[in-house]
Amino acid sequence: MPGDKECSHVKNGVMRREDEPEEFEIADSYFQELRTWLGFRDSHEAWIPEAGSRLAQDDGLIKPHQASHNIANAVVSAIDHLHALDSIMLGAGASHTLAPFSLVRAAIECAAQAAWISAPEEQATRIVRSLSLSLKVAKNRETAYSELARRHPNLQGTLPDFDSDKAQLQAILDASGAAGKLILPSSTHILTQVRDLVPRTSALSVWQLCSGFAHGRRWAADAVLKPAQSTSLPDDVIAKENRPTMRLLVWALTPAMDLIRYSLERHSELSRA
Repeated sequence: MPGDKECSHVKNGVMRREDEPEEFEIADSYFQELRTWLGFRDSHEAWIPEAGSRLAQDDGLIKPHQASHNIANAVVSAIDHLHALDSIMLGAGASHTLAPFSLVRAAIECAAQAAWISAPEEQATRIVRSLSLSLKVAKNRETAYSELARRHPNLQGTLPDFDSDKAQLQAILDASGAAGKLILPSSTHILTQVRDLVPRTSALSVWQLCSGFAHGRRWAADAVLKPAQSTSLPDDVIAKENRPTMRLLVWALTPAMDLIRYSLERHSELSRA
């Protein structure tokens, strides 16, 4: 592979407002809007749609796996991740070069789940998607608990049974009258289906880049980070020092904000009688 002898290291630093005034203005507006969403995150009302609303009707058909809970839980998680980023940047007066993208990645992924469930006008599609997300949760739970049991064979308690959970969810779907088949939706599948809902920036490609940063993949840094300086090391190794920029952070934040905003608006529509 070309560049095998290159290496990158990160150096956290202050992003100066005078260097990127427009980007800082956008970031300020994003975080100000984000703070207005904390009421949704901290309110019990987010979990209780009005009686007679479309979301309440969805819930009634698929209890105890309410669609409203899947949507609210995903939105709350997305808001919480971005609020953590807001708090870290305010408290430190600086930005980590890579870590913000892990938080943005999680926010995009969670908000995309909420948008994916809430977007369809057809009740049957919303129900199938919500139960499919519950199926994914059941699979993830079984995988995690099975590994725990392997490490601790004397663990007390009943382990999750995915086949039983799947049968229960399919029975709920059949009883709802909604025609469809449950799937195990991947994050890529969900983001592909919601990307046209927020077309300003490609939510899928930003999520993929943020995943590269979160997993320590060098291709992500090579793709978008311009090194502040390079240093020649022994054995023809070149070390590149990467620093944060507000331009890149704003670019990543945009689809996260758009997806949360869309999901909140859609949740409000579906929750009103």
